[in-house]
Amino acid sequence: FRLVTDASKIGLGTCLMQDQGRGWQPIAFASKVNSREETNYSITELECLAVVWAVKLFRPYLYGRTFTIITDHSALRWLMTRPELAGRLHRWSLTLQEYEFEILYRPGSTNVVADALSR
Repeated sequence: FRLVTDASKIGLGTCLMQDQGRGWQPIAFASKVNSREETNYSITELECLAVVWAVKLFRPYLYGRTFTIITDHSALRWLMTRPELAGRLHRWSLTLQEYEFEILYRPGSTNVVADALSR
């Protein structure tokens, strides 16, 4: 599976994709509007929230499988390797430790599906 995520001050978006022998095909989409509190998060926190929200949403598909997270926020790759996170980033990091995944960076201009869902 591939999980494409994006975040903005307005909301979060995700697309779950699966290779069904004809290349990567979308099998599910989701988006949500950020709460008033979430609109105050930094962009790094929002992008991390998008990943955690999407992984929890699609847990039945992802748990116990290796998958790829595609994001347009390169700091997420670095963030998941930091041992000294604080607050909600630390909690989210612990949540994600249940899963086996790799994070791939894809520039926003090529991340159009999740980008559209997050706005």
